[in-house]
Amino acid sequence: MAKKNHVPDFKKLAESLKHKAARIAGSESVKFFKESFVKQGFTDSSFDAWPKTQNPLAGKRTMYKSGKLMQSIRKTEETTKRVTVIADSDYAEIQNSGGYIVVTLKMKNFFWAKHIEFKDKNKKKAEFCKAMALKKEGDKIKIPPKKFIGNSQTLLNILKEQFEVELHTAFKQRLNA
Repeated sequence: MAKKNHVPDFKKLAESLKHKAARIAGSESVKFFKESFVKQGFTDSSFDAWPKTQNPLAGKRTMYKSGKLMQSIRKTEETTKRVTVIADSDYAEIQNSGGYIVVTLKMKNFFWAKHIEFKDKNKKKAEFCKAMALKKEGDKIKIPPKKFIGNSQTLLNILKEQFEVELHTAFKQRLNA
């Protein structure tokens, strides 16, 4: 008996691949952006290390004292037309893009309390806190950019490779079915 030739449903295959591509793009993007915190810098077409912080209150790794900013990275939209990944934190934009923050009374009070806390324990931290507490309300403090999320040629290359593998695998499975 002759074997029947089966023509795959390419339209259905394309839709399936589009949905899978969106899932891959979302999860890989989140993973890639979180890796910036591990690597201590951002990779576009090359790696750009973050400047080291001068703040002795910060953790040993830049922007990783509590891990809140890194953990705030998540996908908010995942469709076949668009994938959106955000960092959902009050200070994500200023850290990613840089800029200025304004000294407030609340900040001054925080640093006075920290100065008192560290006064007899850690001279370097105590002096830093005192200097911050003595700043005038309304003064501006420059925050250097420490990009961790955004357009990346490296990420696009990773996604392209993964999509090609998925496409090849899907066609191979369909043709062998």
